[in-house]
Amino acid sequence: MLALALSAATPAAFAQNEAKTDKTKAAAEEKIPAPGSVASVIHDGVTFSILAKLVKAAELEETLSGPGPFTVFGATDEAFGKLPAGTLDKLMLPENKEKLRTLVTYHVIPGQFLSSSLKDGEVKTLSGDKLTIDVDGKDIDVDETKVVSTDVMANNGVFHAVGKVLVPKTLDGFAGLDHDD
Repeated sequence: MLALALSAATPAAFAQNEAKTDKTKAAAEEKIPAPGSVASVIHDGVTFSILAKLVKAAELEETLSGPGPFTVFGATDEAFGKLPAGTLDKLMLPENKEKLRTLVTYHVIPGQFLSSSLKDGEVKTLSGDKLTIDVDGKDIDVDETKVVSTDVMANNGVFHAVGKVLVPKTLDGFAGLDHDD
């Protein structure tokens, strides 16, 4: 009788495993950020929907779901809303994908830096450009932009929110972007 019960359960268990495999494949094909990663922090954040779209369009979800560690200075939707009209549309054009990747990776530095470990000076970003960090007590500025929220932990780094889109000098003037603005 036990053998009969086991043989009846086996097809159902097999079907369940097959369904899990199908879901895993579908998630990989959709490039859903790895749970707990800085990519998922961006993707799941209520005020970072534009950044999430840009990360996806720049095909950086896999990178930011990777081992890292990364420190992300993520611009809020409000910050992206302050860009000149048409800037995001131009960045999203297929022929500008590398410029988009440069903009997004300028917000990321290798390593995990909590707010308490950030120091004054220049740091190299994933784009290869350097951004300037200025720490004055508990106030932190990145390229003269205030860090508005700090230390959202991820399994592969940390996320800090900034109130302005950070623009590398290499993109100064492209589609209305301004490094010094």
